Amino acid sequence: MTRQEALPLRCAVVAFALAALLAQLVVVPRIAARSAAAYPEVASLASSYVTVIGAAVAAFELALLAAWHLVSAAVASRSVTRRSTGWANVMAVSLGVMAVLFAGVFAHAGFIENIGGPAMLFGLLLFLALIPVAFAFRYGVLGWLKEERSMH
Repeated sequence: MTRQEALPLRCAVVAFALAALLAQLVVVPRIAARSAAAYPEVASLASSYVTVIGAAVAAFELALLAAWHLVSAAVASRSVTRRSTGWANVMAVSLGVMAVLFAGVFAHAGFIENIGGPAMLFGLLLFLALIPVAFAFRYGVLGWLKEERSMH
């Protein structure tokens, strides 16, 4: 992979990271505050949910850092090394942790607190499905790195 080919990937990683930071630091806390004001019966959940969602977004940001390092490995035309395998593992585990945290929020809201309706079930199913996808993605990334190396 050339630097020119890597540029769009790096731009996407930076855009996702900025969007994640904005969501983590501004959007989620504001939505939680508005929801707590509008629905005082569940206001006690706001700080807990903001904390767990913040941790989930931090896990996503760690996965983005790993993606940056994997793109750098592809640009350097390095074969699949212990280091790139480590970053692929970090990415998979981070995405898995993010999925589990979000699934936990959806499960708690929908099944324990009985709020949110069918959207909570769909959110739970979506993030439960993301867990095996995260680990399958790891193998795809490592295969991509092997392919990049064989092309050079």
